[in-house]
Amino acid sequence: MKSKSVNYISSLTPLRGLAALLVVLFHYDIWLMLRGFPRLINPNYSSIISNGYLWVDFFFILSGFVICHVYGQRLENQTKTVIKKYLWARFTRLYPLHVFVMLLFLLQTIVLFWLYPVYAIEKWQWARTVSDFFIHLFFLQTSGIINSPVWNVGSWSIAAEWWTYIFAIGLIPLLNKGKNLIHILALILALLGFIFIANQNPNLSIDEFYGLGTLRCIFGFTIGINVYQAYSILFNKVSIWSKDWLFYAMLLCSLSVLHFDFYDVIVIPFFGAFILCASLNKGLPSKILNSKPLLFLGNISYSVYLIHLFWIYLWLMWLDLYFIPSNPNIVPGIPYKILWLSILLVLIISSSYLTYTYVEVSAQKKLRHWRKS
Repeated sequence: MKSKSVNYISSLTPLRGLAALLVVLFHYDIWLMLRGFPRLINPNYSSIISNGYLWVDFFFILSGFVICHVYGQRLENQTKTVIKKYLWARFTRLYPLHVFVMLLFLLQTIVLFWLYPVYAIEKWQWARTVSDFFIHLFFLQTSGIINSPVWNVGSWSIAAEWWTYIFAIGLIPLLNKGKNLIHILALILALLGFIFIANQNPNLSIDEFYGLGTLRCIFGFTIGINVYQAYSILFNKVSIWSKDWLFYAMLLCSLSVLHFDFYDVIVIPFFGAFILCASLNKGLPSKILNSKPLLFLGNISYSVYLIHLFWIYLWLMWLDLYFIPSNPNIVPGIPYKILWLSILLVLIISSSYLTYTYVEVSAQKKLRHWRKS
């Protein structure tokens, strides 16, 4: 018996692309600082970029919403066939591109140690060990085995999503029953979970990405499932949540929390409300989000997210080996920072289009066809 087709909420796809770009800006900004250069925006004036790690939590909430939307009814039927299909679909979505990008990092490392062995040993050996490579390759970085930024650091959130997908086999049927008390308790527990993570850091930040990474994802994912419950009730109804002005208000509130560097957990409910507004809106925001450039960016967002650090690390190697030694007294100003960022964005977006087309989509289709045959 075939499951009913699920309507595609096109406005959510561009949100992934925009969030991925904001994570790119965050990492670029961080590495400017770590190389002793002025940041894109001084955090004393605005923390909107320096708090960019929070867009990963936006991903987690959005993921909970989308997975519940697509698989909610199917996972209520807890048969082996349904669970196998669900896990295979998620595995083929995440793993092929992850493996490809890890191989790119491996190639980058081999070439670096071959051409610049002294520099490689001094600057990169600690971050490119063989054992850590396999820990990352098999999605074990959020298990607590390691606690340092090595190899493709950003892939921690993909590992966290994978383990959360498994946890969701039980979580989605529990929260998809429409019982208000269960939803309220789940939201409270998820927010308390974020508070717990924040309290592990002296600056009350939820920027935990190894030992507590999977928990961080589960908490965001849980909130996303609850946001979807609100969507399923409000869908095809006239409500305040579909209004253009509320969409703008929730976006402004989210950005304000980042800008003013408020307590991290405060932004989580605003992210959830913003996703709800985007999913229900049919006005100008929806038209903007469904424009071809933003839809394109959304489609390649997973590739953007996974491959961007490959190019940023290559840029860092160029800085260390060529730019800084040749220009020891130059403090890069705005023209330098914009030029470097522009080149990086061109490389990231163009390579992401290629990996999306020829690795991500192609491998996914072949693996799913192989399983059916």
